[in-house]
Amino acid sequence: MNEIIHKNWLTKFLSELNNTEKVYIVSPFISRNIVVHLLNNFRGKEIRIITRFNLNDFRSGVSSLSAIEDLVTRNAKLKGVKNLHSKVYLFDNKSTIITSANFTSGGFFSNYEFGIKSTERETIEQCLVYFDSLWNLDSQTLTLYEINSWKSIIENSKQTPALPILPDYGLVPSLLGTSNKQYFIKFFGKADNREDVNYESKEEIERAHCHWALTFSGRRGRYGNGRPRKYNDGDVVYMARMLKGGAYAIFGKGIALRHKDDRDIASPEDIIHVPWKKEWPVYIRVRDTQFIDAEMGNCPQLSDLMNELDYDSFPTTQKRFDEGLEPINPRDSLRQQADIRITDIAAEWLENKFQETVKTYGLVSQKFLDGLYQGTPSIEEILKNE
Repeated sequence: MNEIIHKNWLTKFLSELNNTEKVYIVSPFISRNIVVHLLNNFRGKEIRIITRFNLNDFRSGVSSLSAIEDLVTRNAKLKGVKNLHSKVYLFDNKSTIITSANFTSGGFFSNYEFGIKSTERETIEQCLVYFDSLWNLDSQTLTLYEINSWKSIIENSKQTPALPILPDYGLVPSLLGTSNKQYFIKFFGKADNREDVNYESKEEIERAHCHWALTFSGRRGRYGNGRPRKYNDGDVVYMARMLKGGAYAIFGKGIALRHKDDRDIASPEDIIHVPWKKEWPVYIRVRDTQFIDAEMGNCPQLSDLMNELDYDSFPTTQKRFDEGLEPINPRDSLRQQADIRITDIAAEWLENKFQETVKTYGLVSQKFLDGLYQGTPSIEEILKNE
């Protein structure tokens, strides 16, 4: 059911907040008095907010850094996105409000705003997918340490006669094509080692141990290009299993750690647990891995991405198009490759499909992943020592 909202915004918000365990908010601007209403009335478990981290907004007062600080102090999780303009309010899986109203006193009290509250399942799921696509731009949430440093920057800027332009610490959505991260797809299997569509992601995780490392042969030539130097810390890597008939199913993803020659090579213990690593001993280690708990046939398909985006699928095909070279078949870019870099546009498309599939099938449990061999040294040990 859909309901039009054009007045009584705070009443509507507090009504939906009642008996809500998780509230997710997308709002460019935030004011302290509305945050007080949220913190005084919320009895649930989790608050997530996507807003702007533009220090010029805080200095001018259009958004409140004090409100941001109150939220973080109360264990709310916040992330910032540059050029954010949308306003969405999500209350568990029961309802969503899509509106013109910011999470401010102007939005809730004095401005002429318009919105729709929906309890329709499809609308709620699409809003959750949108929220997740922004939330997953980064694994880090705002800290009090960062807020305090921003306070100093803002205060110091007020001491000069001509106010300088302050930095914007929000992330750039891939929709704009200018994100700082690279995005890759790592292929699992070979031409003579393809699986059926009913092959489960858990089977591949147990076989490949891709919950902590992606393997490369270290050889140049077919299926290998020496050490994987192109990965940087923080790059996102999607994992694709090669299937019979030439298909590729995207079943997992992780955050890359830059390859280090003296660390990212199969240890004797690794080879004991996974003997085939003797032939594929070079690693890109990954953290914060997630895997779709489904058969490969139900996972996002690389063919759908290429059909949808064509030459915009990969930087290499974009370059050929820009140079006027034709014909361009993005599938040619996959031949004899261990991995491939995808465009920011393709990453956004794929992330949305990944999240939609997770909504349907769920993620492989952390308990399952923790029960597998973790590598020597483990990701936890590496991160602890860095």
